[in-house]
Amino acid sequence: MRLSHDQKEQALTGMRMLGTKKAGALAANIPIERLEEEIKKSAVFRKRVNEAKAIGKSNLGESGLDVIIEYALNPPPKTDRNRLTAAIALCNAFVPGFKGISTVQGKIDHDVRVITAVPRPKYIDATEVKVLDNPPKKMLQSGKRTKKVIVDEQGNYIGTQTVEDVIEGEVIE
Repeated sequence: MRLSHDQKEQALTGMRMLGTKKAGALAANIPIERLEEEIKKSAVFRKRVNEAKAIGKSNLGESGLDVIIEYALNPPPKTDRNRLTAAIALCNAFVPGFKGISTVQGKIDHDVRVITAVPRPKYIDATEVKVLDNPPKKMLQSGKRTKKVIVDEQGNYIGTQTVEDVIEGEVIE
């Protein structure tokens, strides 16, 4: 059963407001499956649906931008952060160039599967690091934690390096 002209126009109006097929189906009071069947049957209606969805998404982006501008020019005494965050999300999604362009700076030559990892410690620019010959057993038996005492060339204490876990991994080709 085909949709009437009025149902199609109501669906297009709903899509122009919110930019989704679901909004169009609700506006025309029909199931979304029926709307999708009609879109598949008619190329002209499909083109009008795509245009209506684009207009709806543009309208959503503009309404989000209006909220941000209102907060910027006339800040209320108490900011509704949820509303402001939602407006920023709408602008990121539907306003071209709102968040800027992100570029990839490098590439990976091979895949590495990392099983466990910890950040690398900050190394001291000492020429030679000496480790205690007989560290206390308490340091060595602390499970995952490993400690090293760092001293300079004269044997003066510089600091203690603590490593919680180690990095384990394998190269995948």
